[in-house]
Amino acid sequence: MADLSLEQVFSLLGSQHIKGSEKELGILCIRIAELVELNGENWVKESRQSLLDEWEYIVNQGIIS
Repeated sequence: MADLSLEQVFSLLGSQHIKGSEKELGILCIRIAELVELNGENWVKESRQSLLDEWEYIVNQGIIS
């Protein structure tokens, strides 16, 4: 699995304004890289709104500590 930078994740998700601490955003980079490997970049781009909604929920609930 290739690592993705935060800038690459921002590009895939179509937003430069994604909530999260440095640790949380690092985990997001790993997860998005896994999803790209499993489903492809087009799938991530097509699913970006649901992925962003889920991520906002995770951050707001403090699920990652």
